[in-house]
Amino acid sequence: MLRMKTTLPFAVAMLCAGSALAQQNDWIIVPGKRLGPIIPDTSRSDLDRLFGRANVQDQPVDTGEGPEPATVVFPKMPTAALAILWSQTAPNRVSDVLICFQSLASPCKWHTENGVSLGTTLEKLETLNGRAFQIQPWGFDGQGYISSWLGGKLANVFDDGGQSWYGFRSGLGLRLYYQETPKDTTPQQRRLLDQTYRLKRIPLSTDPFMRQLHLKVRNMKLVFPSNGRAPGGK
Repeated sequence: MLRMKTTLPFAVAMLCAGSALAQQNDWIIVPGKRLGPIIPDTSRSDLDRLFGRANVQDQPVDTGEGPEPATVVFPKMPTAALAILWSQTAPNRVSDVLICFQSLASPCKWHTENGVSLGTTLEKLETLNGRAFQIQPWGFDGQGYISSWLGGKLANVFDDGGQSWYGFRSGLGLRLYYQETPKDTTPQQRRLLDQTYRLKRIPLSTDPFMRQLHLKVRNMKLVFPSNGRAPGGK
């Protein structure tokens, strides 16, 4: 009985600690506000405390514009890896976060409250938005990025996340792609892409050729307010 009395409080304490940890990192993306426990004012030392020093390292990351200094969380876990870019205008402040950036095809633990993550289809996004949205055509700057939700429901949820990829405002930027891996396109895909080049407007999610490409979310980028790049955080 004595042993049960002494071990029971310990078990309860461990259960509470596990619960607190789960609440601390719930894998939820709240555009412009938080990514799990990461908020704009999270510091480099905070990351060690939140995720464990062994799960955090500083390394260059290819952002699409060449390698940039970054802090990577979960570098050995493609389904959870984050590349954190630090603010230039406000030291020790998170600017942008590339989410599950190591692979186009990997599943991703991080997701929004309405279930958007890597692999989310164009059709599901359209349903959540309640209307069509604009997608930057391939072969041009910003290819595949959602450039506007056109006043749909996700414009408020994501803070017009398409624009956030370009750093104009805070939010969640999504890039759609027609391949799971960067292999050569098929003849059918080339024919469909050719139709996007001929348009005299930005393609819509409802355009027949866009739907035939079977587009899915392949990149996610969270941008915090007043973003700006810097060599590193403290």
